[in-house]
Amino acid sequence: MTAPFAWLGPPVQVIGMGMEPGAFGPAARAALARAELLIGAAAHLAALPELTAEKRPYPSPMSGLWDLLQTNAGRRIALLASGDPLFFGIGNTLLRYLPPEHLVFHPNVSSIQAAFARLGRPWQQAQWVSLHGRPLASLRAVLRGHRLYALLTDRDSSPTAIARVLVETGFGESDLWIAEDLAAPTERFRHFRAVELVEVATAFSPLNVVILETRGPGGILPEFPGIPDHGFSTGAEPGKGLLSKREVRLTILSLLAPRAGEIGWDVGAGCGGVAVEWARWNPRGEVHAVECHPERLEHLGINRERFGVVANLNIVSGRAPAALVDLPDPHAVFVGGSGGNLREMLDVVWARLQPGGRLVASAVTEDSRVELHGFVGDRAAEWTELSIARGERLAEQRVMRPYLPVLLMKVEKPE
Repeated sequence: MTAPFAWLGPPVQVIGMGMEPGAFGPAARAALARAELLIGAAAHLAALPELTAEKRPYPSPMSGLWDLLQTNAGRRIALLASGDPLFFGIGNTLLRYLPPEHLVFHPNVSSIQAAFARLGRPWQQAQWVSLHGRPLASLRAVLRGHRLYALLTDRDSSPTAIARVLVETGFGESDLWIAEDLAAPTERFRHFRAVELVEVATAFSPLNVVILETRGPGGILPEFPGIPDHGFSTGAEPGKGLLSKREVRLTILSLLAPRAGEIGWDVGAGCGGVAVEWARWNPRGEVHAVECHPERLEHLGINRERFGVVANLNIVSGRAPAALVDLPDPHAVFVGGSGGNLREMLDVVWARLQPGGRLVASAVTEDSRVELHGFVGDRAAEWTELSIARGERLAEQRVMRPYLPVLLMKVEKPE
């Protein structure tokens, strides 16, 4: 990331406060001794009474930090942070303003490291999840069976709320270790089973981290692509409604071939079958689901929450192509619904598609098939037709019930 501001003063020293008072390395101690201005949380500033430098609390909101730094640019500044400033810490904010050569980081033991030390278990296999300032539903996007997690929490993601999500997703037997007020006189480290924690009112310090090991049958949240149709909310009989069937959905996603860091559009998203799977299996991508029908939008929102893709699935309420104007240019687009103006939609999307991008569209009716062929023209395209039948019972006999064939077209935009 290129920082947008020039910095003419000495490098800013960013010093992690460890779990033990005064536990600094020699370089951090020297930086503190030389500092003319200390900026930090009130508790961190109070922990260093021996230092005579001017002490200033972090501004609220934090967006005022750059103004504070600029005002004092000619001074030797030290910023106090918790643990490792580059791990879900102030480092990310600072790097928006200053390039790395104007920042010196002094990491210390983080709360997560200390919590695993209290537990006495290796933590290199744990998956880190920050729920601090993020929706609790985002936990659903990463939960898998027989995994170890380290969770950074806030007031809205309390240990009890986390346990409730575990019970709802079939992981009620999971173990939770809650580390509260680490290194403080009020420190506590306790173990609970998720199913037990939700049944008993238990108070926790707001300063806590959670270690979680999933146990139980699970099965509520998918762990592999191909979410069963009945898992989605559609307002109709489970597995019915405006939803791409699982076999079609998986083929669409394989044609889209999502990549990390890419922007995707699902135009005419319906209840969100494609968009939800797209966002869930490509968590480092960004998906915009465009839909205009009020009832479908409601179920799209329910499915977004149900499968935890609240961080990277954006719901756009409106009718395309007008609803596409303010969206960032995409790397991959699926056009699944067009409201009768498929050709216009394809032309607009193609104009916005980034070079090297992939456009996938579906057609069921003969009219829409003609429009697909008309759009492709002389372009190189990949064509796939899916004819799906599923087993059902009829008069005590098994029959294969066919669905309407779906034609899929894929075109790649030249570099």
